[in-house]
Amino acid sequence: MYHLTRHKYWFFLVSGIIIVPGLLALIFWHLNLGIDFTKGDSISLRFAQRGVTTSEIASAFADSKQRAQDVQVYAATDSKGSIPAANYAFIQFDRPIGKQEEATVLARLADAKYKLPPVHKDHTMYTIPSVNGSSETALMVVYFDDKVTAAGITAALQNLPNTDAAPVTTTNPEATTPPSAAASATTAATASATAGATPGATATATATPTPAPSGQTFPVKVSKVDLGANPQTFQVNTQTFLNGAPLDNIVAGLGAKYGPVYVQSVDEVGPSVATETAYNAFFAVLAASLFILLYIGYAFRKVGSIRRSLRFGASAIIALLHDVLVVLGLWAIFGELFNFKVDTIFLTAVLTVIGFSVHDTIVVFDRIRENLSRRTSETFETIVDASLIQTMSRSLNTSLTVILTLAALTLFGGDSIREFTLALLIGIASGTYSSIFNASMILVVWEKKEYRHWFGNWFGMVKDPVKPGAQAQRRQLAGTRA
Repeated sequence: MYHLTRHKYWFFLVSGIIIVPGLLALIFWHLNLGIDFTKGDSISLRFAQRGVTTSEIASAFADSKQRAQDVQVYAATDSKGSIPAANYAFIQFDRPIGKQEEATVLARLADAKYKLPPVHKDHTMYTIPSVNGSSETALMVVYFDDKVTAAGITAALQNLPNTDAAPVTTTNPEATTPPSAAASATTAATASATAGATPGATATATATPTPAPSGQTFPVKVSKVDLGANPQTFQVNTQTFLNGAPLDNIVAGLGAKYGPVYVQSVDEVGPSVATETAYNAFFAVLAASLFILLYIGYAFRKVGSIRRSLRFGASAIIALLHDVLVVLGLWAIFGELFNFKVDTIFLTAVLTVIGFSVHDTIVVFDRIRENLSRRTSETFETIVDASLIQTMSRSLNTSLTVILTLAALTLFGGDSIREFTLALLIGIASGTYSSIFNASMILVVWEKKEYRHWFGNWFGMVKDPVKPGAQAQRRQLAGTRA
């Protein structure tokens, strides 16, 4: 039988070589925390056409001095669930439009004489800023209950009435104050304050003027209708708040380069939410470790004593902490080199790794428990060696099937799940190693109290470094010589 326990310190050395660089990265580089643990915007973008990549979107944010921390891709959904991309229509206008014009467009599309399916508004960009000297435009995104044609939509929107002025805030569809009205109100307020001011007196504003529509209208027509072809939503997470003009300009630039695009939603993650998420993540890992310790301590209560059973549990906890440190350390390195982030999805991967690591460790420990009751005449090291040999093929085969699956998902599964599957792949590979070569070896060191000799007699832990048998032999030899 091969004695693995004789090489336990070599196994510990391998773990140290893997963990130490990661610990240094954690100390000096720290983890690249995602929006879940910091603050910022989570922006969902939807394009009409295919062919847009996450790297191109990230570059567009970078060009605008707004770093996109990560860009993920999801299947497009909305409040009514998944709607075929072809049912969406991206209606572009040759100038900004207002709320009245928006209502007119929806009424035209719903008019029975045009024989279009029932229509629903999804989003309206009342004003799209000019890009590269082009004029400002507008975009309406609607979806139908069935497929439509661009020609049918264009026919329904011929000869539109003049449009009213666009709302002031282009990223907020509910804003209704036209720019001209806002300007008129500001001018009126200023003039009133000036007229009321006399030498020796101070004009005091007692009320904010309510802007009134200017009544000015502008000719408008549909410049193009695109039917949806891209069934994906791109989620851009930033660590800055972009809602407003900066986001408008980024979206306008993307639209000029890649075709019609709009902001489906903007979710802000504030500092308080991020802090709460971080605390919850820490206590989730702590609670999982505590329950694992208590469970193993109870499950192995028949190995001799409660102290010994808790020793099994503590060895399993140390092994799973090894796996967590491996993943966290590598993620600190990857975060610095490849902008890998730590978010709630990563936390899910870490908790999964903990569960898998403990599963493998319990398989080995359970066989040790069985052999302790059967092979009472053998030493503890021999029993551990036999248990490892008996369970190693099962552990390796089980882990290998999972590792091969995760490797395939990491290579071919797409950008949106790559970081998640890679974290699982690293953690489960580490968990397989630690269950076989760390957890059981820690148990042997603990059982034989070898840790007492690690630092010599510096702390007074070793009363006599000479073994009792050797000490007796020395005394007997000394008496004979005398």
